Amino acid sequence: MPSQELFVRDPREVPFLSDQVRKVLALADRSARDVPLKEEDDFGFMTALFLYKQMQHAQSVLSLIPRRDCGLIARTMIEGLYQLLWTSQEAKERAKRWRSFSIIEDWRLIQGRLREGIPVPEPEVLRNAAALKEVGDLHRVNKPKNSADPYHQNWRGATQLSNMADSLGRELYDLPYDEFSDWEHWGVRGIGDSISRHGEHITINPDSDRVAGQSLLAALQCLLQTLEVANAQFSLGITGNIEALYEEFRGTIDSFYYNGLPTPNPLR
Repeated sequence: MPSQELFVRDPREVPFLSDQVRKVLALADRSARDVPLKEEDDFGFMTALFLYKQMQHAQSVLSLIPRRDCGLIARTMIEGLYQLLWTSQEAKERAKRWRSFSIIEDWRLIQGRLREGIPVPEPEVLRNAAALKEVGDLHRVNKPKNSADPYHQNWRGATQLSNMADSLGRELYDLPYDEFSDWEHWGVRGIGDSISRHGEHITINPDSDRVAGQSLLAALQCLLQTLEVANAQFSLGITGNIEALYEEFRGTIDSFYYNGLPTPNPLR
C-alpha cells in the first residue's frame, strides 16, 4: 500500500497553509524590501539575502503545489534556515566566513582560467591575492589533501547540515527534509509513493496533497523564522505581526483532524 493511503488528510489543510504562506510573504515584502544595509555588517548582509531568497522559494512552492516537486523547493528552504540560524549562534565570525568565501570562489575561477590558458587581467589577480592574505586563513584546510587547492569546499568548512540540526533541533531535518531528500535523490520510497498499478500497467501521479501539506508547512516555518531573524537584526518592529501569525496558525491547525499523521507541528 502506498504510504500516502495510510493517513487521512483534512481537506482544509493545504488551502489554509497556502493562505498562511501568502500572509507571511506579504508581511516580509512590506517590511524588508527597503532595509538599508551597512557594508561592514556581514550578518545583516547575509540575513537580508537569505530572507529575499526564502521569499522567492516560498512563491515557488505556492506555484508548484500540489506537484511533488514542491518538496524540492521546501528542502532547500530548510537548508537555508539551518544555515542562517547556525550562523546566528556566532554571527560575526560565521557571517564573515560566509561572505568572504566569494574570495575563494574567485581564486578558483582564476586558477581554472589560467590552467586552460585563458588570460586573466593582472589587476584582478592582484586584488584576489590581496584579499586572500586577509581572509584566506578562515577557509584553509588544516591538512589539505590537494596542495594545489588548500581551501574548504564551502564556507561551512567541515560542518555538515546534520551537525547544524544537532545543535538547533532535528525536527525539520529528520522528517520533511529526509522525505524531500529521498525524492531529490531518486529514492525507492519517493518514486514508489507516486505510482499506481492497474493490471499490467503503471501510472505516475505527479501530485500529492500530503507532500504539498508538508512543503507548505516547511515553507511557512522557514519563512517565518527567517523573518524573525531579520526583525531582530534590522529592528523592523513587526514582532506583534509575527506573533499574530503564529497564533492564527496554532488556533486553526489544532482543529484539523490528522488521524495519526506523523507530520510535525513545528511552529512553536
